[in-house]
Amino acid sequence: MMPTLQWRGLQLPTYALFVALAFALGFLVRRAEARRLGFDRDPRQRTVALGALLGAVVGAKLGMLLFEPVVDFAQTLSRVFSLDFTGKTVVGGIAGGYIGVEVAKKIVGITRSTGDAFAIALPIGQAIGRVGCFFNGCCYGTPTELPLGVLMLGAHRHPTQLYEAALDLALAGLLFATRHTPRPAGHLFRRYLVGYALIRFTLEWWRGDPSVHLGPLSLVQLFCLAVALIFGALILRGERRLAPPS
Repeated sequence: MMPTLQWRGLQLPTYALFVALAFALGFLVRRAEARRLGFDRDPRQRTVALGALLGAVVGAKLGMLLFEPVVDFAQTLSRVFSLDFTGKTVVGGIAGGYIGVEVAKKIVGITRSTGDAFAIALPIGQAIGRVGCFFNGCCYGTPTELPLGVLMLGAHRHPTQLYEAALDLALAGLLFATRHTPRPAGHLFRRYLVGYALIRFTLEWWRGDPSVHLGPLSLVQLFCLAVALIFGALILRGERRLAPPS
């Protein structure tokens, strides 16, 4: 773990730096994709981007309800408006960002799908953020005796943060390579949602940080399973309509 970096006598918080880098690079990729899709010609898209940001910030905090007991609801709610980097989750951030975009679109009157501009930016940003998690020692894995184990919190553990970073980059690469494939608007983003839901569902088996379970599955896994099934079905239905009759 490396919670701080030394630079010219200054101690810089590693996690905050990687989060800032993730937001910056994600913003640049999203802007490039918005330009490719022609969204940049509509000034209302700025409101959509703002809605995504605000929704993600609130959702990342509220999403901690998937990891904390219901009795801690009031405490979790009180952290929504805090400005610290602790106590948040990517799953909640994605859900909150999705809702924030939809609310912003309703406000400004946009009816078409805008998610494809975020499809590649999000997994790239998440990959960078997970490297920050690794240095910070959060989102850690279960103990392991395998050679790839990393000493963390008094035990050699699966570096689940780096597992996810690699898989997020692979997902981003796959989406980037197929971004020009003809498909209904919004389906590149739906593919991201399904892909990340499957990544997170699988990695939860090796996550060692606290979580709330219902039977053999955690609440995060149940949420991811629902997302994968719902948006997977929407992809199949939408692209079946697009396919030419045989």
